[in-house]
Amino acid sequence: MEPQRAGSGFAALIMRGTNAMVALLVPLLLVLAAGCAGGAATPAAPSAKPYAFVNGRWFDGEQFQPDTWYSVQGRLTRQLPPGPVETVDLSGLYMVPPFGEAHNHNVEGPWNVQEVARRYLQDGVFYVKNPNDVRDFALQIRHAVNVPTSLDAIFAHAGLTGRGGHPVALYEDVLRVARYEPVVGPIERGWFENRSYVVVDTEAEVESKWPVIMSGRPDFLKLYLVHSEDDGGSVEVRPGHRRQGLHPALVPGIVARAHAAGLQVTAHVETAADFRHAVRAGVDELAHVPGWLLQGPEDAEHARLTEEDARLAAAQKVRVVTTSVAGQAMPSLGGHHQHGQQAGHGPGPEAKHHSSPADPVSHVLRDNLLLLQRAGVSLLIGSDHAETSLAEVQHLRSLRLFDDRTLLKMWCESTPAAIFPGRRIGRFEEGYEASFVALAGNPLEDFEQVRAIRRRFKQGVPLDGALIQDAAWSAADRKSR
Repeated sequence: MEPQRAGSGFAALIMRGTNAMVALLVPLLLVLAAGCAGGAATPAAPSAKPYAFVNGRWFDGEQFQPDTWYSVQGRLTRQLPPGPVETVDLSGLYMVPPFGEAHNHNVEGPWNVQEVARRYLQDGVFYVKNPNDVRDFALQIRHAVNVPTSLDAIFAHAGLTGRGGHPVALYEDVLRVARYEPVVGPIERGWFENRSYVVVDTEAEVESKWPVIMSGRPDFLKLYLVHSEDDGGSVEVRPGHRRQGLHPALVPGIVARAHAAGLQVTAHVETAADFRHAVRAGVDELAHVPGWLLQGPEDAEHARLTEEDARLAAAQKVRVVTTSVAGQAMPSLGGHHQHGQQAGHGPGPEAKHHSSPADPVSHVLRDNLLLLQRAGVSLLIGSDHAETSLAEVQHLRSLRLFDDRTLLKMWCESTPAAIFPGRRIGRFEEGYEASFVALAGNPLEDFEQVRAIRRRFKQGVPLDGALIQDAAWSAADRKSR
């Protein structure tokens, strides 16, 4: 498959007659042709009219307090602005900052961005982090995200791994056929290299491939550590050993390069050894909690963290994404896992899982989560595979690890602020973005109220009318097919 082949695949989609896809693809392809590249996500300046939000109860981090806020140029203020102001009567609703999703691969290409954005906004999730994507496809949807009327998303593009490591087989053997060829047409095996993964086994390869790694201007960097406890002094994978990622000796240098380029680093980890190597190397975030993917008692033993591990992560201010729901929805692939393997987007909020709090193997994940929380490690909400992070929150709640206030704050405060650290989001304060979801009831008394969303505002722009229209279009489009 040549670099231009994806475009011809999109043309095939158009030929199949999806008018809405034509409307979406044309401006996106024009933007790409004009040289639109990646980079730090910066939301477009909103042109929202001034609003007065009255009779609402606003979450202050502890409780809900009655208050009046104004939205001026998409920002919150308590100062009545001059001139006409439209009043929005919130009628006793409960306002929380919009939710975040710190790990998911759903936001990926022109064929699904509209529906994925609608689904996230419907669940009140405005901020999404994609820690591995197909660079060419992600660049084509930059124009469709990070605007007031859509979700905000950042992308890592191709993750760094070792030869034969995860996610090579995932992209080449599974996603290529099951996920991408149905929407873009035939893809030659090997096309994903340097687009969805970059193989580096030596310092020299890191040096030579750094321009490729930086191509598409990623918002952050992703690297893979998988069973690094099986590594010796050599960077080669030894016979009979399980490592399927980077050699840990390469990680400190990669992190230093990324930080020098102004990029944070997220590390995929599966075992306690992976966790330690990543933290000691100075990564900013861990994409998983060890214990999220266990295939037997041996894996459980390798995944158990220690008090020292948790203290070091807290001292280094390393963030950790929960992904408790991720490993339970995945079959194995050649002895290893696969992410996002289905043509769909993973389990929904009501999905059944293969383990439960009573499962002895699952105790490792629960113990590690509690250990990290008690040490003061910042925990972020991310599902990896579910349709939105609502499924992750519901699963965490079923594990009875956190009280409802803690879980709510993780979802609406810590996670959004970690995804977009340079923005004033995740709280209701003077000058913060005028973004919120209005709930019918108090989630601190009945957590299921997080699903009872009655109003949505993003940067001073009401979203609910657009969501209803999009939902109607989606239903009509599905019926026409």
